[in-house]
Amino acid sequence: MTTVHDHTVLIRGMDVTARLTDQVVDLSERPEGGVLLETLIGRYVLDSDARVIWLLIDGRRTFGRLVDDVAAKLGMPADEVRQQTHDLCSRLLERGLVEVATPADIAALPDMAAAE
Repeated sequence: MTTVHDHTVLIRGMDVTARLTDQVVDLSERPEGGVLLETLIGRYVLDSDARVIWLLIDGRRTFGRLVDDVAAKLGMPADEVRQQTHDLCSRLLERGLVEVATPADIAALPDMAAAE
């Protein structure tokens, strides 16, 4: 099984549909600002903190940079969000909602620097 480490780059699964949780509030105790992830075989509700992580998984950031960016978005030190971010990314990977990006995946993504 693949593990997540500081140099791992994750990309969202191509068969995952994301919806805001205001349409599915009965599935979560903390739906405010969250996201519902759907695949052919399951539904997963992420709370608002997990949504921050989900939105930053872009196939370009290493896990180490992802932790730094999550910390910046939440206004917290990186060491306080590292374990929770790692745990969520590991669960997303186990369920097939994200994948480890290959060099071909990364090369196929549009150049973000050119778009800025």
